[in-house]
Amino acid sequence: MHLQNSILLAVSLLPLAESLQCYGFSKYEYEGRVQDTGKSQIMCPGSYCMTISEEGSDFTVYNGTCPDPSASITNCENNGVGCQKEKISGVYVKVCCCNTELCNSSTFTPLHVFSFFISLILYY
Repeated sequence: MHLQNSILLAVSLLPLAESLQCYGFSKYEYEGRVQDTGKSQIMCPGSYCMTISEEGSDFTVYNGTCPDPSASITNCENNGVGCQKEKISGVYVKVCCCNTELCNSSTFTPLHVFSFFISLILYY
């Protein structure tokens, strides 16, 4: 009986074993102003962490989060390590998946910094 309980406990803990510590954060840039929630560590089910950036004509959103298998672009289990790009309703979306602890720590990509400086140059 003790062996059965031990096996049952071990099997019930298996889903917990397949999780990864990731960063959760959100940055929003609109008209030169940036709002930042700061980073926190979160546990994501499965084997992946994710970053997602959305760039519209006048805004940029950058998030660190857990993958979402309900949408093909954010399904890291199917897409694997790397980035996917898509244009959805006029918004450019880039999703990057990684599979090591706290791997989604980067902030705005160099493209966003470059775009910001080009905007400044064109403005002045």
